[in-house]
Amino acid sequence: MATGWLAGSLPLRSASTAPSAARAQPLPSAAAPRRIPARLSVATGGGEQQLVTAQEPAHEPDYGVVSIHHVGILCENLERSLAFYKDLLGLRVNPARPNDKLPYRGAWLWVGSEMIHLMELPNPDPLTGRPEHGGRDRHTCIAIRDVLKLKEVFDEAGISYTLSKSGRPAIFARDPDGNALEFTQV
Repeated sequence: MATGWLAGSLPLRSASTAPSAARAQPLPSAAAPRRIPARLSVATGGGEQQLVTAQEPAHEPDYGVVSIHHVGILCENLERSLAFYKDLLGLRVNPARPNDKLPYRGAWLWVGSEMIHLMELPNPDPLTGRPEHGGRDRHTCIAIRDVLKLKEVFDEAGISYTLSKSGRPAIFARDPDGNALEFTQV
């Protein structure tokens, strides 16, 4: 039986060798912690992918985790960042978010049902010495429909990027402030 650990806490088991009890969980009682089964594809060294089942006890707190609401991205110049995110990428500003109530300039941009919060603040992270490939740095990943069309947009705008070498359709770039971005085709 193949087992392993993902993110330090999720025991992984090959779906083909996992006991049936690990794949089909009974409905939890109120006293027992609920287990959430998940199937994910893991790339192995040879380029093939292996389907695994991950299970972790889910102690659902009263407040209930739902999704990621927004990602905060620091920018040096709000107008320059809006030219990239809004004008080039086509993200829409969320006018309902209260920028005038914050002690710094910013903008909230819709990415599907979630948002990016651009914040014009000094960046405490060094901008030099970062990995050249944005996928090997802290990054924000945005799901898109067509990597090749985004490649054309970046080519026309003179934006540097790297295409994924793993065989999956993805493109890596940096915004005008050096923040790493990944665009994965779904």
